[in-house]
Amino acid sequence: MFDILIQNGTVVDGSGSPAYCADVAVKDGKIAQIAPHIVVDAQKIIDAAGRLITPGFIDIHRHADVNLFTSEFGEPELRQGLTTIINGNCGLSVVPCPPEHRDEIFTFLQPVIGEVDSSLKFTNFEEYIALVQKQPLPLNVGMLIGNGTVRASVKGYETGRLTPTELAQAHHYLHSSLAAGALGVTLGIVYAPENCYDIDGFVEVLQPMRDFQVPLVTHIRGEGDTFHQSLHEVIEIARRLGVPLHISHLKCIGSRNWGHGVTKALEILDNARQSGMDITCDAYPYTAGSTQLIQILPPQFLEGGSAGIVKALSNPEKRRELTEILKKPSDYFENLVNMVGWGNIVMSTLTQPENQKYIGKSVEQIAAEQGKDPYDCAYDMLISEQCKISMVDYITSEDDIKTILGYPYTSVISDSVYPTGGVPHPRLYAAFPKVLIEYVRESPVLTIEQAIHKMTALPASVYHLKGKGILREGCDADINVFALKNLSTDATYQEPRRFAKGFDFILVGGKIAVDHDVLTHIPAGKTLFRI
Repeated sequence: MFDILIQNGTVVDGSGSPAYCADVAVKDGKIAQIAPHIVVDAQKIIDAAGRLITPGFIDIHRHADVNLFTSEFGEPELRQGLTTIINGNCGLSVVPCPPEHRDEIFTFLQPVIGEVDSSLKFTNFEEYIALVQKQPLPLNVGMLIGNGTVRASVKGYETGRLTPTELAQAHHYLHSSLAAGALGVTLGIVYAPENCYDIDGFVEVLQPMRDFQVPLVTHIRGEGDTFHQSLHEVIEIARRLGVPLHISHLKCIGSRNWGHGVTKALEILDNARQSGMDITCDAYPYTAGSTQLIQILPPQFLEGGSAGIVKALSNPEKRRELTEILKKPSDYFENLVNMVGWGNIVMSTLTQPENQKYIGKSVEQIAAEQGKDPYDCAYDMLISEQCKISMVDYITSEDDIKTILGYPYTSVISDSVYPTGGVPHPRLYAAFPKVLIEYVRESPVLTIEQAIHKMTALPASVYHLKGKGILREGCDADINVFALKNLSTDATYQEPRRFAKGFDFILVGGKIAVDHDVLTHIPAGKTLFRI
C-alpha cells in the first residue's frame, strides 16, 4: 500500500521534457512509482484531474537565515509552492559572528535578515546549522557561507588587505563551513566589506573552495553602468579558482542601460560557457529590488560599518562631498541615485517610532514632507535609524526580465529579504506564482515545461541537490498539485502580505504541507547539506 496516490494528473516532471498524463505514488517520503493508471491501494488518494503534478519549487536565493527560527516561517514560502529554500546569499550570511564583531555584523545585516534573537546562541557555521537541525522545519532548508560576513568576522568593516593572521582565520571559517555542509560560497561585491577586494584579493581569500565541489555564487559589483565589467570580474575570479560560477539576480539597472545592457551581458556569459566554464544565473520577476538603503553610498562612505557611516554622514563637509558624488554617473560603484532617482527609492522598513509615518514612501516624497533636499533627507534618515533602513528600489525593465527569464540557464528566484517590521517586498509572498501567472498563462514567455524546469531541476542542479527538483521514481516526494488557471496572487508593493492562492496540495517529504491553501503545520522539512 502506498501512503499517497495522485491520480489522473498531468506530470510536468521538472526536466523540461513535454508534460504527460500519469499517476504518481508516494511511500516513505519518496516517489515510489510513476505510471499510467496505478491500481495499488493507498492511504490517501488525490484526484488530480485537470491539475498539474510538478516537483516542489526550489528558491535558491532567500535571506531567511534567522527568520526560520520564528513561528511565522513557512507560510509565505509554502503558500507559493516552495518546498526547498537556500539562505546565506549575497555574502550576507548570519555566520560567522564571533563575539568581538557580533553586534556590528548583526546591525549591518538587519535590513536584510531582520533582528537576531538574543536567545540564539551561535558563532560559526557548525553551531548555526546544529540549531537549524533542531528546528521543526516546515520545508527543506540549505545554507551558504557568505564571504562578506567571513571578512567582517575577522576585520570588521574596515578596508585594507587582510593581515596573514586575518587571512588564515578567514580561510578557517570558509573551510570549516564547507566541511560542515555549506552548499556554496556567496559574494556580495557591491556590499561592504567585500567591495574593497580586487580580483587577486578574492582569489587569495577564496582558496579553500579548491578543496570542495561547490559553486561561487555572487551579487556582482555593479548591475548598471558597470554591469559588463562586473561580470568579467567574477568570471575571472571563478576561472582562476576553477569553480562553477552562479550569478545572483541577473538584471540591468537604469533606463539608460536597459535592452542593450542585457543583450551584451548574455553574450558575455555565453562566451565564458563556450570557453568551458560552468556558469548559470537566476532572476526574480519584479522590476523593483530590495536591500539596505546604505547601498546608495559609494564604498568610501561604507567603511567602519553602521557606526562609521553615521559618523561620516554627520560631518557637513563629508555630506557635501557625498552629494557631489551621487549627482554624477560613476565608473567605480553602483550609483543608484544617479541611475534611477530619489523618486524610485522607497524606504520600506524603519525602526524609530517617529519615522513610521514614512514607511512605504520614496525619498523624494519624504523630503517634500520634511521640507528638505532629498540628499539631506536620506542622510538624516540614515543617521536617525542608525542605518537600519530597508529600501525597495525600482530599477529594471519588464522587457529585460522577459529576456533574462528566457535565457536557458536562468533559475527563478525571489531574493526575499526579511527585515523586521515595515512593508516587505511582495516577492516574499508571490514570486513563483507570478512567473506562472504572468509569463506562462497570461503573456507567454515560457512554456509550462520551461517554467517548471527553471523552478525545480535547474536550481537543484546548481547545488547538486540529490533527489530534488525532479519527478522520478526514488526521488524525494516534494510535489505540487495545482491547475494553472486557478493560481492567483494579489500581493502588491503597497499590500505585500497576501498569500498566493490556487495550490490544491503541496507535499514536503511525502507529507501534505498545504491542503487547498491551508497549512497542515507538519514539520516535514529537512536540513540540506553539501553532498
